[in-house]
Amino acid sequence: MPSPDAAARHTGAGVARRQAHHERMRDERAREAAAGDAELPPEDDAVEMASAAQLLDSVAEVGPNYTLLRSKETKAKRRKRQREDARAYRCMRMCMHMSI
Repeated sequence: MPSPDAAARHTGAGVARRQAHHERMRDERAREAAAGDAELPPEDDAVEMASAAQLLDSVAEVGPNYTLLRSKETKAKRRKRQREDARAYRCMRMCMHMSI
């Protein structure tokens, strides 16, 4: 039975670009490790416990991720508004046609 990987063969220019990117990242990590600049995971004693209250106090409840949702327009109100808009549009088009 053929392996499932045999059927999933990626082709195209993206494959070469992705492979080149992976090679660049691998080389960069190797250079950082050789220079001693590599990011190491924190030591166990460097982890501090924090309560949920402390974390919530530090989070600002403003900005694009914390916008209030608009209340939804009911279907009846939306349809009524659309009818009125369509009526106004037809009236405007008719007035423009008559003035020509």
